Amino acid sequence: MYDSIKTVIFDMDGVLFDSENVDKKAWIELADRYGIEDIMSAFAECIGTPDKNIISVLDRYIKIPGLTGEEFRKQTLEIFDRYVEEQGMPLKFYAAECLADLKNKGYKLGLASSTPVERVRPQLTDTGLIGFFDDIIGGGMFKKGKPDPEIFLMSCERLGGKPEETIVIEDSFNGIRAAHAAGMKPIMVPDIIQPDDEMREKAWKILSDLNQVSELL
Repeated sequence: MYDSIKTVIFDMDGVLFDSENVDKKAWIELADRYGIEDIMSAFAECIGTPDKNIISVLDRYIKIPGLTGEEFRKQTLEIFDRYVEEQGMPLKFYAAECLADLKNKGYKLGLASSTPVERVRPQLTDTGLIGFFDDIIGGGMFKKGKPDPEIFLMSCERLGGKPEETIVIEDSFNGIRAAHAAGMKPIMVPDIIQPDDEMREKAWKILSDLNQVSELL
């Protein structure tokens, strides 16, 4: 355990849940339905950002009369919920084990997700993870989304922590940028997108899975 670290803040999608792959399937299914090409370029740009940013990106990519970014996003969430209802929310490897281990070691644990908070809490409850967290923040509780550091600074303050004593576990570029800008120690556990030179510079550590997070701390 690092004596200087008191607080650990987790992102949710792509870190605790293998949900970005589910979301990716939903985007591809819907794009095929509408005949939209190169939807994965938009998807990559949207990882780790709140819905209002996603809608703005989609409005730039979608050129189909009558189909707005807001409507496309609404339909992808409906497909996402169908997948989860049929198959359950897939957890990332070692998610529950990592949370339990850090909790037992005495860290304050926070969750800071761009996903709307009204979706975050039921998903955490359904997967049995909600009880590990001392505080939860989701979309709609902050003004600026990642890569702005507001979400992590808010989470840290609500947990009674200090930025320099806080680790953030993230998978997205925007999440690492936000944690770095907040003056925290970002750990990148890559999911869909692998780190580039910018991420290697901004991340405190790059680890392959949550088991390595437990071993490090």
